[in-house]
Amino acid sequence: MKVGLIGPTNLLNLSKHIGKPVGFLKNRSAVIGMEIAKAGAGLLINSDKGMIMNTALAYKKNGGKNLIILFPEKGEPWPNNHAKIFTKHADSLVKEGNWFWTNYNVVSLPEVCVCSGLSAGTFCELAYIKWNIQFGKGKLKKVLVIKELIRNQKLPIEFEIEFKKTLVYIDKAEDLGQFFANYQQKKK
Repeated sequence: MKVGLIGPTNLLNLSKHIGKPVGFLKNRSAVIGMEIAKAGAGLLINSDKGMIMNTALAYKKNGGKNLIILFPEKGEPWPNNHAKIFTKHADSLVKEGNWFWTNYNVVSLPEVCVCSGLSAGTFCELAYIKWNIQFGKGKLKKVLVIKELIRNQKLPIEFEIEFKKTLVYIDKAEDLGQFFANYQQKKK
């Protein structure tokens, strides 16, 4: 199983939006990474900081063996220099054509996607999920939203309506382990 991860790269902004300290966010990202590693899943991320890289490092620290980092080979339409430093952590580096393909594939290639908070960029990735559902594209089966990391503990109604059977709310990061156990059992 491959798990994609989306979430804010700016921890200070997320902290302000949900009224929790940055230390809380770092702890939550560590738990998310640990739970994905314990599930034996591969982790698919974009090459960036914040919730994404904190989770990836925790995944590796807890024995995760398949960290797949997507990197936009061409810095278009936005620069990619800031993202290069994070590629060194990859078990597998996938060079995408540009930022569009990087952001699209992080939610299109995995079977499960974990949303670790909202930001403008995360809304973009959620929109790609919506269109994949609408047009039957991508491999994604479930979108897991961790309520303790989301303002008002839910996605905007526009996403809830579009995601229908794909959306699963998880109360807190520790609950990911139970979801993964149940999900993998159903696949057998």
